[in-house]
Amino acid sequence: MSIRGNWEKRRVETVSRLGEIDRRTFVKLSGAGAAALIFGAGPFTKRAWAQIRFSAYPFSLGVASGDPLPDGVVLWTRLAPDPLTEDGRGGMPDSTVQVRWQVAIDERFRGIVAEGTEYARPELAHTVHVEVAGLEPSREYFYRFKAGNEQSPVGQTKTAPAVGAGVARMAFAFVSCQQYEHGYYTA
Repeated sequence: MSIRGNWEKRRVETVSRLGEIDRRTFVKLSGAGAAALIFGAGPFTKRAWAQIRFSAYPFSLGVASGDPLPDGVVLWTRLAPDPLTEDGRGGMPDSTVQVRWQVAIDERFRGIVAEGTEYARPELAHTVHVEVAGLEPSREYFYRFKAGNEQSPVGQTKTAPAVGAGVARMAFAFVSCQQYEHGYYTA
């Protein structure tokens, strides 16, 4: 089987229909695009405050953990120096804030086993949800968050037992942050 035709001519015609750009325009557009990415002015960049100063202690709502798995848990906090402000922002600016987190095997954080950075975004009320993986089953861990120069209280959590593992004793608690009289909410 053979294919006949003037493929070179078709390729050149297709490329020429795409339009041309002179060297000066190409350099201008390339430079502007690179500058936007470097300086955070592009449409896909958003400035995050790494060293923000808070009007009051930002971890006023504490920390929480849940959704235990044999190899991980979910950690939560919300930055809210003034949680009852009428604007609903909890005393936070309309900016993204960098939040560091750590998980350790001891309360003094000498044995850190996981850590990372998340971002508290205004569109999520400056909450942070961290899905930590790579932990050991049926083990207690300690965790904390840091934003700017402030550090959260230390929380304590525990991973679920390994699948199929025997459990000698189990305690279960139900906690909800919603008000029953305002509607039905899932756990």
